[in-house]
This record gives sequence, C-alpha cells and structure tokens, in this order.
Amino acid sequence: MLKIVEAEVYSTKIAVERPHEMAIGTTHHQENVILKLYVEDGTFGFGEAPHMVGHSQLGETPQTVRVILRDKILPAILGCNVEGPEHLMKVMDQAVPGNPRAKGAVIMAAYDLTGKVLGVPVHALLGGQVRDRIPLSWSLPIVKIDTAVEEGLRMVERGFRILKVKVGRPDPAEDVEMVTALRQAVGSEISLRVDANQAYDTKTALSVIRGIESLNIDYFEQPVHLQDLEGMSEVTYYSSIPIMADESAKSLTDMTRIVKFRAADYVSIYVIGTGGLLNSKKMAILAETYLMRAYVGGALESIIGASAGLHLAASSSAIDLGCEMYGQYMLKDDFGLQPLVMEEGALIVPTAPGLGFELDESKLEKYRQDSMERFTWEQ
Repeated sequence: MLKIVEAEVYSTKIAVERPHEMAIGTTHHQENVILKLYVEDGTFGFGEAPHMVGHSQLGETPQTVRVILRDKILPAILGCNVEGPEHLMKVMDQAVPGNPRAKGAVIMAAYDLTGKVLGVPVHALLGGQVRDRIPLSWSLPIVKIDTAVEEGLRMVERGFRILKVKVGRPDPAEDVEMVTALRQAVGSEISLRVDANQAYDTKTALSVIRGIESLNIDYFEQPVHLQDLEGMSEVTYYSSIPIMADESAKSLTDMTRIVKFRAADYVSIYVIGTGGLLNSKKMAILAETYLMRAYVGGALESIIGASAGLHLAASSSAIDLGCEMYGQYMLKDDFGLQPLVMEEGALIVPTAPGLGFELDESKLEKYRQDSMERFTWEQ
C-alpha cells in the first residue's frame, strides 16, 4: 500500500474556439483546477475540477476548490493509502461537507495513481470493460439558427454522428424552429438531442416537446429547474420524448429522489460534480438497477477529465448513450501530448495504465493563472 506524500495544485485558463452559450451562462474561457498527487515511490496521478461558466450549479468556483483543497482536504488525505477511494471519500467527508468538485479531483487523481501502480487501466478498477469505444456528442450553443445549422453540418463532416442543441430562448417557438431546421439539415441518420438547461416551466417544456416530437429526438435534457422534481415528474409523465435529468442529478441522493418520483427516464452522470469517479460509478449502477439509460455529461474537461469519463462509460452497462467529452475540439489547446483518438464518431477508450494519457506538463505552466501550490506530508 502506497501513501500519498505530496500534492501540487494548478489553476488554468484556456480560451474556447467560440463562445458556448447556454441558458445558464456563456463560456468564453475554460477554468480548471488541476491536481497532481504523488505516492512514496514517485508515481503520480492527475485529477481536475472543470468550471464551464466559472462556477458549478452548487456554488463551487475554481477559487473555492483551491481553498478547500489547501485548507481542508489535502491536509486530511496526505499520508492516506492511495488505493482506497472509499476510505479517501470518508476522510474527505469528515474534513469538510459538500464541495464535490474538490473531492472529485482527488478521487480522479487517486484512480489514475492506483492504475499506474497496479499496471492496469482505470476501467479495470471500475468493474471491467464492457465497451472499447464511446460515441461522442457535440453541443450546439444558443445562437442564430443559420449559425447553429452551419456548425452542425460542419461537425457532421468532421465525423460526429450525435448532435445536441441547446435551447431556452425567450421565445420558445424559436427553439422549435431551431430543432426543426437542424433536423432538416442533417437528415435522419444523425442522432439529435435537446438540452434546455432548466430554462422552462412545465407548461412551456411540454409545449416545446409537442413541437418537436415528430423529429426523432433521442431525449430532452433538464427541461425545468433542477429543484423542481414535481415539474420534472410531470414532464416525464406526459412527454413522448424521453426526459433526461442533468442538473437535477448531481449526487447519489439526487439519483434516489429521481427514481422515487419518476422524474426522468435517463440520467446524465459526470465524473466530477458527483464527488468523483467512485460516486459516478455508483450512480451508473443505480441507473442500471432501475433500468435507466445514461450518458457521461461533459464540462469542457481537458484530456484528464475526458479520459476519466471514457473509463467510466467503458465500465458501465447503463451508459450506452455516448458521451460529451469534446473538450479537445472546443478548447484552443489541451494538455495532452496526443489527443484522444476518434474513429467513426466514437472516442477510443485508453488502455494504458491509469487514465491512460501522456500530459505535456509545460502547458500547465503556459496556462497557469496563479502560483502553483505544493503540499508535502509531514510524518
């Protein structure tokens, strides 16, 4: 058993190729907190906490993540065995409640480290591989209809077979027009999804759904506010399109409430917002238990978080709707020495030990925003 003896924390900021506008905010720069953990023999692993619009839906920001890591979490886990994610979660929960993104970065780095120490890919630590490639979805922002259609066609030409369109305009009729125009442009062979990011009330959501129900939509994501499970349940009951919970499904507790109230047909599972891969895997098991389909939601992660998402999807039977880890195509730069491989619209799951990527650490310095902080275990 190897103990965690050192940690480094970086804050990074990378511009995106074009503004990514959603109902909850617009991303112009991707802000991530990168964590590097070391064990006694010098092996290290990486984790990250991404922030698309500068904050999470639970109030975390890059700044709060760094403070919580520095003052609460890292002092508690230095000296702990890296191979025990359940124990690490217990230690972190005892040190500070909440703060799932800070904890998720630790758990991600711990899995990367453990896989390297044992010489196995992370999906082997999450139950074993059930698929070796994960279909990739591309998200279209809230922009003019012609602009979104042009981008959608361009991404189909690049190999994407799944498109998700953001909705939530002041006039819902324009959302219906947007989805209709996109379906007409890309044809029937491309999978099409819709995401409102909580923009509607129940009545409006059902009206929009009726307007697009003939367009062969894979699912309609988070139509109403994350706390309105009654509204989610009503929309799910009356909708002819499967409803996916996203912002409403940020924890295991959220997941059980969604199941109890039948508030969604599908669920979006993230590798960081749940508190990390350990809880994400448990959510995937719950989804499978209750016959819910799932996908891995994306937050413009770098190759670090994107690789973690691929391992989660590769090891989980319920996650059969693809994934959204397209950061390497949206960010103006990434930290990997080589990009993740995409073939026929799907990302290939890494097979090397740990998360399975090689990092260009010079880019951590290039895109670093604040001073790197180093923490050492004092025995």
